[in-house]
Amino acid sequence: MFERLSALKMFRFPFVFWMVLVGGLIAVGIGLVSLGYPVPATELKGLEGTLYQESKEVYSTAPGSLEGMIVNAVELVSPAVVSISTERTVASFRPSQERSYGERFENFDQFFRRFFRSPQPRREFKQKGLGSGMIINENGYILTNEHVIHQVDEGGISITLSDGRILNAEIVETDLESDLAVLKIRADSLPVVTLGDSDNLRVGQWAIAIGNPFGYALSELNQRYEPTVTVGVISARERAMQIGGTGTELRVYTDLIQTDASINPGNSGGPLVNIHGEVIGINSAILSPSGMGSIGIGFAVPINKAKRILDSLVKYGKIEWPWIGIYMQPELTEDLAKKFGVERGVLVTEVVKSSPAEKAGVKAGDVIQKVNGKDVNSPLDLKNEVLKLEIGEEIVLALVREKEQITITLTTGRIPEEIVRA
Repeated sequence: MFERLSALKMFRFPFVFWMVLVGGLIAVGIGLVSLGYPVPATELKGLEGTLYQESKEVYSTAPGSLEGMIVNAVELVSPAVVSISTERTVASFRPSQERSYGERFENFDQFFRRFFRSPQPRREFKQKGLGSGMIINENGYILTNEHVIHQVDEGGISITLSDGRILNAEIVETDLESDLAVLKIRADSLPVVTLGDSDNLRVGQWAIAIGNPFGYALSELNQRYEPTVTVGVISARERAMQIGGTGTELRVYTDLIQTDASINPGNSGGPLVNIHGEVIGINSAILSPSGMGSIGIGFAVPINKAKRILDSLVKYGKIEWPWIGIYMQPELTEDLAKKFGVERGVLVTEVVKSSPAEKAGVKAGDVIQKVNGKDVNSPLDLKNEVLKLEIGEEIVLALVREKEQITITLTTGRIPEEIVRA
């Protein structure tokens, strides 16, 4: 019915319209033929004049110019950037291949599986991964993200250097808290990066992301193992975000550097560099609706957090974080704020026995509002400020106790093997 109505409507157009339309099509066709498409290439032979305009100018990059500084920074850092290939064994369970015949049999199958659960066939397969890293010591120590080498098989990490050499790597130490890892390869006299200062970054400063998105897939044909470089600015500081969950491991990142320098899969673990060629962050994550590529919102772990980890490895032989020993209320609700006579802050719910906090006099019911003069409005804020310190460093807490302002000074300690709750 629909097709017949459409046809009737079509033929209601005036006859003149159809004549004009057909005539126009014929004219266009004749015009195209008269133009002689395609033009034979032989007609270009002996062409008078030039076919295109070409510049003969040779431009030099001024060392002190913006362009020159970016080029110098890239040339300084790139030799120490590596590609990381990983392999891990992943187990999966196949659904049952049994077939049912009709409703009665399907119901029986459900009944049987419910009361006589038989183990599903287990299958293992190898999962490959890619990431980046940076050489921090000429004897082969490499800094990268923990998630790049998370749960890899023994012997499942290989490093491709900028000169094309491929070497096996061992894990020295990993830290889930900061998503950082240190690897070691057997080599010496290697090029290294210089670590800068991430505490004094300003929004708008230049940022250069260097790494190997998709590994060295872009280098295999011509055997030129050069990393990919993207340029942007520091978009924001002290970002916090949550990644994963619902079937994958949940990670909470704090104090992140945000940049619009393009970061893509395989960039994780590579350096974020300032215009002077100093590493200011470790590229770690992107915000992407598709989860596949950059939309200009990338994040890096500040390099000063990495330096604290590296110093801890040298001092203690393992990664240690400063600790004060308190448990906190996840959120200061309106009712709780009214009860404790405050508008903001972090409520202490429990103090660990013999902890630095207990020794200094912190009590359950205290509402901490400042750490070393900086406002804290959530447990995440407070934790982040503590983690910026060294073990054994003094910390000043401004808090409210029974609606009175109190200042307490304490010294951070090491997390004990066993925590005894009060």
